[in-house]
Amino acid sequence: MILKTPVVDPGLSLTSINLRDFGGLPTVNGNRMKTGLLYRSGNLEKLSNSNLLAISELHLQTVIDFRSMEEQSKSPGGFPGNRKVSLPCNIDQITRQRLRPLLLRRYADDEIVEAIDSVYKEMTDLMVHPVGEMIRIILGTGNCPVLIHCRAGKDRTGFAAAIIQLAMGVDQETIMHEYLKSNEFISPKISKALKRLRLFTLGLFPKGNLQAAFEVKAQYLNTAFSVIENKYGGLERYLASGGVHREDLDALKLKLLEQQIL
Repeated sequence: MILKTPVVDPGLSLTSINLRDFGGLPTVNGNRMKTGLLYRSGNLEKLSNSNLLAISELHLQTVIDFRSMEEQSKSPGGFPGNRKVSLPCNIDQITRQRLRPLLLRRYADDEIVEAIDSVYKEMTDLMVHPVGEMIRIILGTGNCPVLIHCRAGKDRTGFAAAIIQLAMGVDQETIMHEYLKSNEFISPKISKALKRLRLFTLGLFPKGNLQAAFEVKAQYLNTAFSVIENKYGGLERYLASGGVHREDLDALKLKLLEQQIL
């Protein structure tokens, strides 16, 4: 299996912004998603000019922001692209409320994971319409390449990317592998933040809590898939709740899958 990463500045692609192409994956029927059409990332606001120039080489046409309006107002971002679209999913307040009483508690790893898992259950519902609009944008003429992002590019963005991959016929094991790649980008950030927090708290901040709070886990995406299956009756019905129907999915496959030569 080949996981496509954009050919840009190596310091950009593997450090802080979780930017990668989420196409290029094989499907269960032997086809493959195209590359160069769909990208995902975290917030790109604090990039150097050289990194922004590298991203400009991706020729992005549309940038979709899943952050809440509060997040966007605090950090507007400096994304390249001809069109910027806000499709807010407000999970940041929910997440803060559930994590706040746990982060300073000793041995709270399991409780933190449970809290984030509960956020994913709600996020699956909150993302119905943003995902539907995202698909309509991808289908629109001249809108690709598309970049989707949130703050860290791992939860809302990871979920949206997984839905596209699932709709294209990528198997869940492959989708999970790509979803978990965010931990490679997040790990250095966790280490830096932990050093600052332990210095600020004189070494009292529990080491495991920050990792539990910010890493993505297979459990979270599996929880979202379970909500889609058990509450909505499967992916097609979930997408139909956001206004995406069978003919839209057929069109999406024509756009995002490589054409098979028989």
